[in-house]
Amino acid sequence: MRILQLIQRQTGTRLQAGRYNRNFTEAEARNGKSCSVREFPMLSAFGVDRNDASGTCGTEGFFKDLPTEARRDFELLATYFECLGSTVLIREEQEPSSILFLLAGEVNISMNSFDGRRLLLGVAGAGDTLGLTSAISGDSSEIRAEAIYPCSLASLRRQDFLEFLLRHPAASQNVARELSRHYTRACERLRILGLTSTAMAKLAYLLLESCRGGERTQRDLKIRCTLTHQEIGECIGASRETVSRTLADFRSHDLVRQRGSTFFVPNRRALAGYAGIDSIPEPPKAAA
Repeated sequence: MRILQLIQRQTGTRLQAGRYNRNFTEAEARNGKSCSVREFPMLSAFGVDRNDASGTCGTEGFFKDLPTEARRDFELLATYFECLGSTVLIREEQEPSSILFLLAGEVNISMNSFDGRRLLLGVAGAGDTLGLTSAISGDSSEIRAEAIYPCSLASLRRQDFLEFLLRHPAASQNVARELSRHYTRACERLRILGLTSTAMAKLAYLLLESCRGGERTQRDLKIRCTLTHQEIGECIGASRETVSRTLADFRSHDLVRQRGSTFFVPNRRALAGYAGIDSIPEPPKAAA
């Protein structure tokens, strides 16, 4: 199917199918620069929570198990476009005129406090929807979505999307599942921010939570992290200096190892015990 091929293209590849609109993203970027920066993603802040490490997720997210007829209908309705890194795709308090489907690339999802502090909610990856909550409710956006790298996306007008859901019950079921995952992730983030007292415990819990989407090796769990120390701090409400100092402490006690943008956690229980955490999120099962 063409939609599967689109989702599986690498970041920055020009889309040939459907309608293509590059000016859309340029206009969004211009609008985004003049606005202040606040939907909760279903993703971990560390990397993209995917079973398939290749990043090709045509059978995941909104597109999971969609019938052939629904996929063809989607292709007829969608507008396909590309954007550069740092492009603002959704602005806080933006009216939900459309919904975006991320086909390739990664997007930071964040919100701002009233005094201008940023809370990074997570990183959206290929197969995820942007603006889903607003599109369903009709309320203005609570988030800011900004491309980290060049991205390929599909866009549907909100009214077209709602009518699409009425025609295709399987798509409605997928939306209900995604919204449930949004809620679960929101609870997890509240647990980190509201029920964890120290920056050390918050960072450790974020690492342990991310282990569930990590890759198990013979010696440890591997986590891909695309965030800077500043952005990790924005995930847990801490400064960049605190994140750098705490990670150095974890490394010195062999609780975490780091190689470039990849973290390795050799002993989850030791990390949790050192940070004073009682419960540990369950990791993925080892590959057969």
